[in-house]
Amino acid sequence: MKLVPLSAALVAAATLVACGPADANSPPQNGGAMVMDVGFSALLRAPATPFLGAEDADITIIGYMDYNCQYCKMMIPELEGLLAADPKVRILYKEWPIFGEVSENASRLALAAGYQGKYHDVHKAFMSAPSRIDSDATARRLATEAGVDMARLDTDLAQNRAAIDAVLRRNTVEASALALRGTPAFVVNGILIPGGIKQQQFETLIARIRSGQPLY
Repeated sequence: MKLVPLSAALVAAATLVACGPADANSPPQNGGAMVMDVGFSALLRAPATPFLGAEDADITIIGYMDYNCQYCKMMIPELEGLLAADPKVRILYKEWPIFGEVSENASRLALAAGYQGKYHDVHKAFMSAPSRIDSDATARRLATEAGVDMARLDTDLAQNRAAIDAVLRRNTVEASALALRGTPAFVVNGILIPGGIKQQQFETLIARIRSGQPLY
């Protein structure tokens, strides 16, 4: 698949919006999660994708998120609760900044922080911000408060800009291939959830996957 320039891809994505709950406009299925089968193995072939949870997980949740998406912020306690409750789950975060240049630069800062082992600290700081990240200065302040060495981050960002932009391009291409309409969106072992759901709904879906029960 041909990659389009990052700026063009993000302009194309600018018409997307926050998805809200997955069952907001459709009848709930499988404990509230609206699901469909999608290709999965290709989404895991991205060693730069940060993850939390078990190395030997039997359930992998891939999350497409934007730091200025209110529903993404609401998902963090649900995902953290799931990780705490289930030792065989891992979560891969896919930076998908669809809400403009500030979101795009925030994603770059988070990925650059990963070179000093601080991706998840920055991710949580950005997602926990009580209001919208309205400027690059705000994003940098939050990263500093998360314990990031900003001088090193700037060096890492400059030296690895091409690799970081490649991650964002790939995530945008994946989201397009999945026909995602906004953030958040999740893929659970190949099952697409186009929106936010509660921890209990994740747990219901995971139980069905593990038991081999029909998902529809």
